[in-house]
Amino acid sequence: MRKLITRLLEPKDNAPEAAYLLTDLLGAKISWSTLEKSIKDHPNYPTFLSISDVLNNHGIENLTARFDKEKLPEIPTPFITQFNGENQVNQFTVVKEINDKQAQYYDPENQRWSIIALHEFTKKSSGNVLMAEIEEPVKEKDYEKRLAEEKRVRLSQILMITALPLLLIASAISSFFIDGTRAILPSLYAMLTLCGVAITVLLLWYEVDQSNIVLQDICMGNKKVNCSAILQSKDAKILGISWSTVGFVYFAGSLALFLLSGLSNVAMLNILSWLTLAATPYVLYSVFYQWQVAKQWCVLCLSVQLVLVLQCTVTFFGGWHDFSILQGANFADLAIKTVSAFVVPFIIITLLIPALSKAKKSEQLTHEIQRLKHSPEIFIALLEKQKPIEYSTAGLGITIGNPNGKFKIVKVCNPYCGPCARAHTPIEDLLNNNTELQVQIIFTASNDEKDIKSQPVKHLLAIDQKQETGLIKQALEDWYHAEKKDYKAFSEKYPMNGELKKQGDKIKAMHEWCQKTEIRFTPTFFVNGYQLPSNYSVHDLKYFLST
Repeated sequence: MRKLITRLLEPKDNAPEAAYLLTDLLGAKISWSTLEKSIKDHPNYPTFLSISDVLNNHGIENLTARFDKEKLPEIPTPFITQFNGENQVNQFTVVKEINDKQAQYYDPENQRWSIIALHEFTKKSSGNVLMAEIEEPVKEKDYEKRLAEEKRVRLSQILMITALPLLLIASAISSFFIDGTRAILPSLYAMLTLCGVAITVLLLWYEVDQSNIVLQDICMGNKKVNCSAILQSKDAKILGISWSTVGFVYFAGSLALFLLSGLSNVAMLNILSWLTLAATPYVLYSVFYQWQVAKQWCVLCLSVQLVLVLQCTVTFFGGWHDFSILQGANFADLAIKTVSAFVVPFIIITLLIPALSKAKKSEQLTHEIQRLKHSPEIFIALLEKQKPIEYSTAGLGITIGNPNGKFKIVKVCNPYCGPCARAHTPIEDLLNNNTELQVQIIFTASNDEKDIKSQPVKHLLAIDQKQETGLIKQALEDWYHAEKKDYKAFSEKYPMNGELKKQGDKIKAMHEWCQKTEIRFTPTFFVNGYQLPSNYSVHDLKYFLST
């Protein structure tokens, strides 16, 4: 049940899921949310290339190749391959173990690890394979923070799902203590009502997100089972309101009435019994429509009809239709509770469904825009229309990475600039994962003693003058990653002996270059000689600077 709820609330797309399983088996510590976003935003999603590039960006070496299927047992595990399942083709799967007799792989359709005979596996495998290995430990920056956020979201989802059932169970137990066996039928009716709420929530959910894997399994089981054909038909609404909404309001309002009045309130039971009786004809209409008109069945709709029939049965066994039980009831109080119980869910759901639909479409559109934005062809076309570097940067600032790399980034920054500091982390990641990248850092500081930027820049230039690659990289990291830019503490960690006085000409040259280039804000980035387009950030460069 827990796994089903997880799949329902957090449906995992096939490509990110395969990548996550592979990194987990390799021992890499990369969060699900990071992998999912990176792969979905890749311009070639969902392909081997999208997975490969993202793994490369995290420092995981990998290779994609096509093998004769008979050679699959010789490939070191774990690896990703494409797999043709019963219902879907070209699904990614992760192979944990394989030998000349069988393979242990992740079944993407049933979302579980399975073992299959080798001849069956090779029959379904495409032969395309992505192999990966880790030489040094791989850990995403802020991994613990992202993991904690994912756990927090998961916990809130569990609390959201279990709160109402637990509240109802507590109410039922309380009624048993007060009313004894008389609470049995009301408790049973309340549980059926809770089931009705759950089913109608799934119906509404399916209207919002028909791509959910769990809902697809329920609603599109075979040719005769198709919830979409029923829910999207012209007869699926009454007065412009979907039957799913009507059903949810009916069940949610009934449950709210229980919680407001108590499970054994006889006046409330009388009202609910008549509402149930009034809803019963809909059972006949819905079944007839699916059977004779649509000629297809909606499993969730039929489940709702079953709950209505069972509710009606309980009310007759309880004898709740007798108006005499209303004697002595406070009709004003009962009317207020009844109206509130049904009006509030109606208002909430009519506001919530359009918002959720809009959010879902917005999420899909965002990924589509990101994939378009990350297309190398579009990026290069936009880049070449930006302001070019007109004045040589030779000898300016600090250069790290491959001095002969085919990719070059020029970062113009202020040592005390917050965005400049935040941009240093993605620059480090790019350098760590690209041997063909050169990064040149040019500072906007002047040689004026009153300029507070001057001293830390002179210090960094003096450290760079020692020509120790590891030392300058560490110094830049210490300066930019510090929560508070404390030059005194920094200078004590990297002591100098007169070297600072020799940096005046270098600072003057950088300052003149910044003025001639008309640098108006920091950080300003230039990629391969052109200023980075305004709608791109340094984080986007990982999609384009591939070797």
